Amino acid sequence: MSYDLYFFKRKESKLTEKEIEHYLSENLVAEEKGQWFFQNKDTEVYFIIEKSETEIDEEETEFVENYQDFESLNFSLFLNFLRPSFFGTEVFLFIERIINDLDVYISNPQSDKEVPYKPKKEELFENWNSTNLNSSSEHFGEQNSYLEIEKSNEIWKYNFHRNEIQEKLGGNYFVPKIFFFKTKAENKVITVSSWTEHIPNLIPNSDYFLLTKIYTKFFRKIQENVLISRESLLNRFGEYFNDYEYSNCKIIHPENAKKIKDLFNSTKSELKLENFAERIQIENLFNEKPRI
Repeated sequence: MSYDLYFFKRKESKLTEKEIEHYLSENLVAEEKGQWFFQNKDTEVYFIIEKSETEIDEEETEFVENYQDFESLNFSLFLNFLRPSFFGTEVFLFIERIINDLDVYISNPQSDKEVPYKPKKEELFENWNSTNLNSSSEHFGEQNSYLEIEKSNEIWKYNFHRNEIQEKLGGNYFVPKIFFFKTKAENKVITVSSWTEHIPNLIPNSDYFLLTKIYTKFFRKIQENVLISRESLLNRFGEYFNDYEYSNCKIIHPENAKKIKDLFNSTKSELKLENFAERIQIENLFNEKPRI
């Protein structure tokens, strides 16, 4: 089951299908067999916009019977339910953008609107997420993990803006992604980020950090991963960090990164990541608890 939106234009509009195709290919991803399957590598949000080869039959399709002032553009959005809520936040941000940029109207069979209109992203989100949360609660299975919506939205927001932060800081720094994991013992959702070779790094608001040590031993280059909690990281390196302007982040600048080589390489792992936790498939992360 998916949440479907259909693209329309007013009949007097000069907008063409080719213009929409170009817009989608420029702003999402290249077309493949009449589909634009977009996946954000940082946030892991994905959705499909599809082009229909034939026009909607207005005599057979109930929801267009009163659309005499509109013409179908033969494009549709498909967004699944049973997803973390930030899927809707990101997807409808793009839909609002295409509405404004191309003067597109939306037919939404899930709403009470009888004709195509220009919904705001907040309206679409509330409409989709109400069913999404109910479905998540009803279909919560052993493979699913719960995380409160405020925490998952915070992580999404950081990952969504990661490239923007990276561009602002420049090539002398690295801005790592935050990943969702779950503990093997309790199925508790945790977040993990990274820091490699004591380089100048942004330190996001993550529960754990995977430090990658690279050093020489007996004339051999050694690479070793170390997992420590955020609390331990701040206790060990905090005096070398500065506050950063974004969402509870810290940062280590180049002059301090040079000072901590020995301290970094002598850091011991608190846990073995492979024994402690495993990655969560993003579609298995829910923002609603199971029904009891």
